[in-house]
Amino acid sequence: MWCALIEQGNFVSMPQLRSRAPRVAGVLAIPPMLGAAWLTVASLSILIVATIDASTSRALVEAVTALAVVPVGVAAAWLGWRVGRQPAMAGWPLFVPALLALSILALSSVPILGDALGEARAAVAVAIAVWCLLLTGLVVAVRRLASRIPWPAAVLALSLAGFALLDLTFMAYGGIATFTNPAALYLWYPSTLTMYDFGSPGAATELAEHLKGLPSLLTTCTAFTLALAETVGRYARRLAAE
Repeated sequence: MWCALIEQGNFVSMPQLRSRAPRVAGVLAIPPMLGAAWLTVASLSILIVATIDASTSRALVEAVTALAVVPVGVAAAWLGWRVGRQPAMAGWPLFVPALLALSILALSSVPILGDALGEARAAVAVAIAVWCLLLTGLVVAVRRLASRIPWPAAVLALSLAGFALLDLTFMAYGGIATFTNPAALYLWYPSTLTMYDFGSPGAATELAEHLKGLPSLLTTCTAFTLALAETVGRYARRLAAE
């Protein structure tokens, strides 16, 4: 990949840079846009639940917050599908994880906003780096295999692969940060997202306090990237056949 980047850079001209700059800016804007969408959906859901029942328990609020990632993730996948159908995006999926990771790292470095993406900044940076590397490898595989399997099977495979990718990401976070109530091995991601104690009692609450909005943001960005890569791979094979 490094050699490919160098080779592409040797042939890039200023007009090409100007033509690609809007796409780069658009990809960099994806994380803050998805983060704002998730925060809006979660806030509205909590407000509706609290309006219906004023004595809403904390467990119900946490469940509603976790479920808010579902509609935003679906919208992110739809956006990736729409963007991936553009012929100009044919060579972009390989660079999307790095651009998204840079944008998320920039968000996490903002003094107040960064606290909403995790308390341990070093662990957040390691988790984002691991996520970027794993997602880049998965994008390469998706582009090669997208057109060889039926679309329903591809969606299922991408969902399982994305889940495993995110779980490995937050296991990397757990290897850097210090917890008094560690979650069960291999279940960092579901414990964080669902607020269910797969490990010792109180593990999910401690994870949520550490990670805050990072799991939801990485989930929606993963959905966008995999949908983009799958669409580009499927359309590229179709155009080559024609």
